[in-house]
Amino acid sequence: MEKRSGSCRLVYVGDDGDLYQTGRTLESQRLTWGWDESDSAGRLYYVWPSYSPDGRLVACFGVRPGDSPEAGLYAVAQDGVTMHEIWRMSGAAPICESWSPDSSRIALLLQDDLGLRLELATINDPGKTVVLDTGSPLFWSWSPADGYLAVHTGGSRSVYEDARLAIYDTKDDCREVAQLIPGEFRTPAWSPDGRRLAYVDASDGRTECLAIYRMDDGVSEIVHPVEGHSALLWSPDGRYLAHSQALGETPHMFTGVNLVDVRTGVSTVVCDDSVVGFFWTPDGKRLVTISFNDEGGMEWSVMDVLGMRKTLDSRFYPTRELVYFCWFFDQFAASHPIISADGNSVVFAGHMAEDGIDQLEGDSSVYIQSLVDDSPPQRLGGGHFACWDSVPR
Repeated sequence: MEKRSGSCRLVYVGDDGDLYQTGRTLESQRLTWGWDESDSAGRLYYVWPSYSPDGRLVACFGVRPGDSPEAGLYAVAQDGVTMHEIWRMSGAAPICESWSPDSSRIALLLQDDLGLRLELATINDPGKTVVLDTGSPLFWSWSPADGYLAVHTGGSRSVYEDARLAIYDTKDDCREVAQLIPGEFRTPAWSPDGRRLAYVDASDGRTECLAIYRMDDGVSEIVHPVEGHSALLWSPDGRYLAHSQALGETPHMFTGVNLVDVRTGVSTVVCDDSVVGFFWTPDGKRLVTISFNDEGGMEWSVMDVLGMRKTLDSRFYPTRELVYFCWFFDQFAASHPIISADGNSVVFAGHMAEDGIDQLEGDSSVYIQSLVDDSPPQRLGGGHFACWDSVPR
């Protein structure tokens, strides 16, 4: 049976556009109030909430739609008492954000008429940001240590001359400390100790290879050749790289999952089915995958590092927000974890599927699905998106 504990908490966007906090045994606590009585233009709708690593704050974008849309980056106290505006945007739409490991900065991705740009905001210096890079596509990841940020812009150097993968030291005026030649992949993956960075390398001009860049000596260690569009996630225990490739015409459909032993370079197929996304449990012993169900909708599966797999009885139709999350799961996996800190549950939003019924009616809901027993999903309330605090509190 699943271990019930109040130590794992999550934040979700309710069907009213406000943020709520809850846990397995807790009542939902409202964190925001989107209506502003002094402003008759409309309310703020909050999107992409995520806990700071120290657990004190929840970052989110607040969006006010209308003829002149407004958007801001906010930090909400986890008790819901105070909320600070970190940055206000005009002429740009917010895409997503992620906290630095020391909870002092937030990297935010914006889109305007010129394309995408990545900016860095500082919590204690609101109203100011530093532009790190511009271009499309654009993916990034924080090192777990030392304030390094890896930014991958422009796709593959094999196709685009201006494609680049740079590492910035955000504690030293965002100084660039390394530049690598990226291949066809998305988000660079840091090792848990922050000393190595996994990516796809295109430096030889002919064959693209899975590679590991070593921060200590500045050397890229080639692992093996790859084909197609790659997605990478380093296991929390540091032993494996989960790797998959989009080999068909659908860029968000990946063919199986391989585990690469980072000590030996040996790659083992642990899943040969098509998946939309995959996620590590915090102990590094299991992977959770999401894939399409033949009868419609999507479903979750759990497998261990030996490939023993179990599909959960939880067929559902995801919300628009969850679909976007799955399209770019390797970008969101670290910043917006959908696996609980104890590894026992996955949280998701959508409509549960019913046999023979294709029509989806009513508002979507947020559910917790056990990963360790056969209990049905537990409905938390109406909502569009949810993610866990990465650390038990």
